[in-house]
Amino acid sequence: MPGPQTSYQDTLSTQVRPVTRMDPATRQLTSLLHPPTHPAPPPPPVKVRLQAQVCSYSGPWQCFTSIVRQEGFRGLYRGLSSPLIGGALETGVNYAVFQHTMGALDGLPTAASIPLAAATAGVFLSVIVSPAELIKCRMQLGAADKAHAYEGPIDCIRQLLRSEGYKGLTRGLGATMSREIPGNAVYFGTYMTLRDWLPGKRTGGVAGQPRSLWQTATDAGSAILCGAASGMLMWATVLPLDVAKTRIQTAWPGSEHDVGILKQLRRLYKEGGRRSLYAGLTPTLVRAAPANAMQVSVGEESNVLWCCGVNMRMSAGCMKLVD
Repeated sequence: MPGPQTSYQDTLSTQVRPVTRMDPATRQLTSLLHPPTHPAPPPPPVKVRLQAQVCSYSGPWQCFTSIVRQEGFRGLYRGLSSPLIGGALETGVNYAVFQHTMGALDGLPTAASIPLAAATAGVFLSVIVSPAELIKCRMQLGAADKAHAYEGPIDCIRQLLRSEGYKGLTRGLGATMSREIPGNAVYFGTYMTLRDWLPGKRTGGVAGQPRSLWQTATDAGSAILCGAASGMLMWATVLPLDVAKTRIQTAWPGSEHDVGILKQLRRLYKEGGRRSLYAGLTPTLVRAAPANAMQVSVGEESNVLWCCGVNMRMSAGCMKLVD
């Protein structure tokens, strides 16, 4: 007789139990060293320039070739420093808050606890993501907008503080939250659901238990497919909010784009309907599929390997790691 079905969430909690019982500081450190699933950012700077509409591009390809022709291939990496610096912190905070909230919501059904925990993590994530993306978006406009011509990220911050003060660093925070809260819920909820539905998920048991090559391959394939699908669905769902956020963060105080998220969405719809609301969709999805697929597969395996190390240290008597 086959045993009872085990959900992916139950399997995951079995594997990471030693980690989730660590003290908060240690748990935060492990999440920074081994970042888990988190929706990967879209490609710079094609998406931002399509959304800001500082130039009239016919599509992503023309925007891409225009950047290469005018700025060289180096222009494709404009504004990359701020997301690189904040990337580990973002994923660490996202995962830590998600895990803590899941523990607090232990009595709720999984269908409710996962999106609630993910949405809560989205609030804390936005505080870190918003200023990083503010600098990134302004940097990526580059040669396409003389008003946003900066020598580097430090110069961008200096000019921002000079024109808007410290309050300028919070520009777009509300819009970022409106994107991250539902986006995180969609991403984690979809990923966990697909991992339960698709074949190839890990079976319950002790982390590090030997598996066959076929089990390893099917598990990796399942994680990759689920990560790619979840990332694409997340960005397709929240992209209009992301477009509005880009417009807000690249607007100058008092300009026509310096309005709230709801007015920005209405302006976008009047401007070009669904085409304006979903500006940059193609490059975003092209980037989201492979980026989230690889990120989630590496993140899962890292967590499992880390748990194996914790288990071995516990068996050796290192009980200081647990409460």
